[in-house]
Amino acid sequence: MGPAMFGTLVFVVILIVFLLAIIVANIKIVPQAHAFVVERLGAFHASWGTGLHVKIPFIDRIAKKVSLKEQV
Repeated sequence: MGPAMFGTLVFVVILIVFLLAIIVANIKIVPQAHAFVVERLGAFHASWGTGLHVKIPFIDRIAKKVSLKEQV
């Protein structure tokens, strides 16, 4: 394995690790009795209920985390 191939291999491994980190960071779990308000490019897009959701990196943003528990 020559130096050029080693450099390419290192670059590919770093790129894969970087992409996996972005994907994992954008998987969100909404807990029970909560809802997340999602904005896309600064405008309201959706309200996420309980469960697993995936947001689009750099486009979507969790604007607010709302508790749905009854207040006394």
